[in-house]
Amino acid sequence: MRLTAIVLLVVIIGAMVGPFQNVEAAANVWDKAAHFVAFGLILWSIGVLFRRLPRTLAALSALALGGAVEVVQGMVGRDSSGGDLLADGLGILLALLLWAIWRRFEPRTAFHTSNTP
Repeated sequence: MRLTAIVLLVVIIGAMVGPFQNVEAAANVWDKAAHFVAFGLILWSIGVLFRRLPRTLAALSALALGGAVEVVQGMVGRDSSGGDLLADGLGILLALLLWAIWRRFEPRTAFHTSNTP
């Protein structure tokens, strides 16, 4: 699962900061929907790679990554957009909600099975 998370992060970030302007339009995908889904997957990837990271900190990290992506896009000649960042945040919020539902709203420590102190 960790390898999947790493591959997802590399592919998603590469697609967002690489020279792939208007790929969403060519694939008939709405740009904001792509951001929404991508950042839900980024939050999942962060959760897989950093298991001990609290959910809220993982979500804030994903959102900070979204902000950084928008800054970099503006620097490499791609369109930087507050709407994209909003779509990122909404995707993160939905993924965070699904994560909490999946874990039955239990704190993350409730799922640790280690017997070590």
